[in-house]
Amino acid sequence: MMRTLFGYLLLAAALALAAVVLLTAGQMERQLAEADQAMAMVNLGDAARRYETVAETLGPLARIPWVLRGTRETVVARQAAVAYWRGRYGELVDAYTQPDSPSMAGNIDLQFVVANADYRSVQQPGTNRDLALGTLDHAIGVYRRLLEGDDAHEDAAFNYELMVRLRNEIAAGDEVPEFHRPNVPGNPGDPMEEEEMEDVQIYVPRDSLIDPDESEDPTIGEGAPIRRRG
Repeated sequence: MMRTLFGYLLLAAALALAAVVLLTAGQMERQLAEADQAMAMVNLGDAARRYETVAETLGPLARIPWVLRGTRETVVARQAAVAYWRGRYGELVDAYTQPDSPSMAGNIDLQFVVANADYRSVQQPGTNRDLALGTLDHAIGVYRRLLEGDDAHEDAAFNYELMVRLRNEIAAGDEVPEFHRPNVPGNPGDPMEEEEMEDVQIYVPRDSLIDPDESEDPTIGEGAPIRRRG
């Protein structure tokens, strides 16, 4: 009798825990969506506050590693992204590259943000050739280590190839490009050049297998002759 009662109590406790986890997960998804929306709108202050709220809610569950692990990793990566776009590269690098720093193992998104911040933190305006080559060597090493853990990361592979090409060009004698820190949400573009309407060409799609100069079929825009019925 007691064993049966004890079994029921364990089952009830397990169901209650599952209900709490599911309820928390639902709340987290909604709060994360709101934070991501603020991030997409480049409202970094609001995004930071919302991510912090989610992190505080997840705090008590940190003792159970397998519960909402993916959500916790996502929040940490998003918080790092906010710090990156705020230009806090040095703080971000120091937070994750010290001997007592939290582990980034398995969190590829976080590793990529920290790798980008590591590269940005060593950039200097008006740099000379030697300093530029040293900066690029440092960046190449950062992305190489990231790719060793995830060789399918396309953004890291792109950045790695870009750094290698840029370094080779500078080493071959090209001028050192000016290093600019990224702006939010991006660097402004140049206005389009004004053109005369006579210079604007309009292309009409057609069947590439048929040469209209050799075909007897009606050309594009011309219909068949209208026949009167009756």
